[in-house]
Amino acid sequence: MNWTRGVPVLWISLALLAGAIAGLVVGWDQLFGATTVYSTLLGAVLGVLFLIDARTQYLPDGWLIIAGILTVLHPITVMVAVDFPAGGIMLLLVLVGASIGFCTFAIARILSNYQLGLGDVKLAAVLGGWLLPLGWKALGLALVATVAIGAVWVLVSILRGQRTAPYGPAMVLGAILATGLA
Repeated sequence: MNWTRGVPVLWISLALLAGAIAGLVVGWDQLFGATTVYSTLLGAVLGVLFLIDARTQYLPDGWLIIAGILTVLHPITVMVAVDFPAGGIMLLLVLVGASIGFCTFAIARILSNYQLGLGDVKLAAVLGGWLLPLGWKALGLALVATVAIGAVWVLVSILRGQRTAPYGPAMVLGAILATGLA
């Protein structure tokens, strides 16, 4: 499994750091302390996914699996360490959010004649699972922000003479923005 897709390790390290800082900032004022910890860790992974997708138009499964594990461990940690019923409800919301994200982007992939990558569909599942426990507002805001950021990203790519543009970076930025505003 190629974890870096040829992106230099220094850049990966900087993306981890930048993502962790972004995750810490947006997750600082959440209800459970575990949310701050997991938003920092997930932010680090999302920072790497942002960088790799922006450079190579590919989202490596290894990083997506780590992000998915962090998303599922968050409510389990709340169940065990803080409040069992609240964590159980959060876990249910993670599963529903992941299903919504996956199904929405799977349909978008089909409707776009497979121009949207399967990595984007998997990333949508992870982000849906992360955002829905923060509220429907977070999920909706992330979707709107992703579409807006993605449109600008595609426009800039077209103006630069490129025929394709990665959508993962727009998804990551939209999710980070929604986490901070939720």
